[in-house]
Amino acid sequence: MKIVVIQRGKLKDGFALSCRDEFQKRFRRYGELSILERPEKEVVSLFPDSKGLRVLLDETGKTYRSEELARALEKWSMQHGTVAIAIGSAYGHNAATIAAAQAKLSLGPLTLPHVLAHVVLIEQLYRAATILRGEPYHHA
Repeated sequence: MKIVVIQRGKLKDGFALSCRDEFQKRFRRYGELSILERPEKEVVSLFPDSKGLRVLLDETGKTYRSEELARALEKWSMQHGTVAIAIGSAYGHNAATIAAAQAKLSLGPLTLPHVLAHVVLIEQLYRAATILRGEPYHHA
């Protein structure tokens, strides 16, 4: 599985960085998880120029249970190769990023701080990988 998480701005919170780095390190057993940080004021799309699936992390997106997200990621990976997931700034996504998206994903109806949403997403990607391998991290 190859996943690229692209976000507006740079993660600066030490606790959030250590959590993110830990789950990114753990993910290496299952594939490649890259994190790209783009400048806040950039007006171009967050998505890289690739043929992979472009997924927008957005409150209006589809919500999944962890097992469902695992299956969706597996399907997306098989169909598209790379899965790119964009996390907007505290003010959401710009028009170019929204227009380039092919799917939307939501972490749920709660409003989360940008930093927390980032960490939750990375953990859920790791959780999805362990579910697909049948490993005991996830307790259903």
